[in-house]
This record gives sequence, C-alpha cells and structure tokens, in this order.
Amino acid sequence: MKKYRFEYFASCSSGIEELVAKELTDLGATTTVVVRGGVQFIGDHSVALKAVMLSRLSSRIFKFLHQFEVNNEKDYYLEATDVKWKALMDVKHTFRLTTIFGDLPFEREEFRNSQFANLKLKDAICDYFRHHDGERPSVEKDYPDVSFLARIDRGNEKPYMVTLMYDLCGDALNQRGYRMAKVEAPVKENVAAAILKLVNWNPETEDLIDGMCGSGTFVIEAALMAGGIAPSFLKVAWYLKDPQNNKPWTFVNYPWLTQDDELKKVFNHLLEEITESTKNGIQKLGSMKGRISGNDISEMSLTSARENLKKAGLDQVIELTKTDARTLNPNPNKTLFICNPPYGERLQHGEEEKLKELYKGLGDHWKHHFKGHRAAIFTGNLSMLKVVGLKTTKKHILFNGDIECRVAEYGLY
Repeated sequence: MKKYRFEYFASCSSGIEELVAKELTDLGATTTVVVRGGVQFIGDHSVALKAVMLSRLSSRIFKFLHQFEVNNEKDYYLEATDVKWKALMDVKHTFRLTTIFGDLPFEREEFRNSQFANLKLKDAICDYFRHHDGERPSVEKDYPDVSFLARIDRGNEKPYMVTLMYDLCGDALNQRGYRMAKVEAPVKENVAAAILKLVNWNPETEDLIDGMCGSGTFVIEAALMAGGIAPSFLKVAWYLKDPQNNKPWTFVNYPWLTQDDELKKVFNHLLEEITESTKNGIQKLGSMKGRISGNDISEMSLTSARENLKKAGLDQVIELTKTDARTLNPNPNKTLFICNPPYGERLQHGEEEKLKELYKGLGDHWKHHFKGHRAAIFTGNLSMLKVVGLKTTKKHILFNGDIECRVAEYGLY
C-alpha cells in the first residue's frame, strides 16, 4: 500500500485546468500536473488550505491518502481494512463516501457498480472500528464530519488501482453561499469566474455588463474579483459566528488540521485576512458603483439576482436594469458585454427562429453600438455562434456540466 504525502488534487470543469494550475502555483504549489478535469499538485498543507479558501476556479480539493491495487471487490474490502482509519477520523465522526470509476475497461467482471464498491468500503471502515473500538461510526450523506473519495482505475500489476482521498471541502467550492434564488442558475459560480479569466477581463481597465444576468452569477463573481474578496467570504463569516457548530468545510474535523499547530495558525490567519479583505473589498466596490451591472428582460430572474446580491452584501454596489439586451449601451469607460443566452436545448416549433433572431440581434447591436469595446458569449449551442455574424477574436472550449460549450470573444472595431 502506497501512502501519499503532501500531494493533492483540485477538481474543476473540463477546459479550465490550465487556469486552475496557474491559480494553484500563485497560491504556492511547487508542482502542478494537469489532467482532464483537474490538477494534481504538490505543496505543503498550507497550500491546500489556501486552495480551499481562496480558489475561485476549483470545484473541490482532495488530499491523497492511500493507493493500492486489487484483483477484485473482495480484495478491495480486505485492503481497505488495513488502512489505519483511526488516524483519519474518530469513531464518533459521521462520514460520507463517494466512489468514482476512472480509466476502466468497458468489459469487466468486477467494479461494475459504484454503489456496490461504496458499500464494500463502508463495510471495511465500520468493521475496522468495530474491531478496534467495539463500535462503528455512522454514515451521513448530507452533512458528514468526514468525507472520503475513492477512485478506481486500471491497475499495473493487478487489474484495479484504488486511490483513497480526503475531500477537504464538504460542500463544493462553487457553492459560495450567496445563492438564494429560485431561478435555476445555468452557470456554476466557479465556471463564471473562469470565463471572466479566460476572456482576460481586468476590472481596473474595463467595465462589465451582463446583458442576460439571470440570477446574477457573472456580476457577483466579477464584483468579488474586482474587490479582491475571497470566494469563501460568506462561509468564513458564518464559521466565525459559532466555530463549534458552524462548519462549512469538512477539513476542520480532520486530524490533518486539528493535530497540526502550524496549520491551525495558518487557518486562523486566513480567517482574519479574509474578514479584513471583505470589508476593504466592499468599500472599494462602493467607489466603483455603476462599473459592473446586470440586466435581464425577466422580472423573475431579476428578483432572484436581487436576492443573491443582497445575500452577498453587494446589493448597494451592483446595478440591475430590465430591458432587452439588444438595446443596452456601453459605459463611458471601455466595457465588456458578457452574456449567457438561452441554449435552446429543447426547442419547440418556431423557437429556433426566435433563437436565431436573438443571437443575430446581439451581433448587429454590438457592431453598431459597441465599437471600441468587447463582447463575449458563453453558449452550449455551437451552431448559433455562426448566426451572430461577427468574427471571433478567440474561442475557448469549456464544459458546463456535461454540455460542451464555447466562450466566443469579439473585439468590436
């Protein structure tokens, strides 16, 4: 059995791995290895801690724990009972398991069902504690004290390779805590932040208008970036109200933190730093009022955006308007018009023509009214980009969930 030390994995949406690698390097990672859907990285524990609390782009941060090869599911159970689980959790802790299958042959006799593999690992953990402590920990799917990920791939010497990891996050990192809305958000928070990075938006030199803001994800993420506010700012505030009971991250329960005095100092410093930067960031954004704005034609969407802005404490600094996106004008400053138009996944009769009118109308409007500015569309309907009628300066491939999307940039001259 191989034990990893000081090695971590940041998962993310496909298409933004290089951005995540740069972000991790900026946080202090000494080595990064890009793989599909994430980045393996090496750094001391404080780097992983900073990644959980400061990464705008990652979905989750995992710590590698153990790796071993097995012949079958029975072997899996036996190998898992050899793991020193008492070093990873307490018998009083509740725990959650997630099993994913990586690179495995399609035709295989074993590991055909991830739920069954999960059950084998759960039995191994419970039997280990029953043997050593005379009692077993409980499973908790929604709000566990400890969360593990098991990934199963092809093995080298044996058919299957198992990698066990701590999930340091609990809730996914894209769940910032400001989303109150009833309107379904088509773009995750970390994906919105990544798109702003992909199009090289710089809040110091360029204003931003989201012409179809929906529940406000783009404008909120833009404001957090412009104000230098950590994506975990709401979780930090909630944690500090009652550290014994409010636990927005599972890592606060792990020996990884609780038995490392130096790491605890880093954690406390980060809490103070994020609290202070949030206060300063809100103040800075107050002086930028009007430079980041959202618009939507739907009153329901705008109601959701207002609720989210209020929860984020940004309702006094982000302006919202209700009009057709094809009538908006740029700010006096150089402006980026960004939008995530409807994809039209399930088009009814006649709706495709309406969708074409929308995309073409955006292109025509930008051509005549946004000269000297920029525009960017994020869409999962690739054929509609041709309808815009403008030459793209750049295109980026990005996955939003399972949907292959494009971020199309337009320089408007």
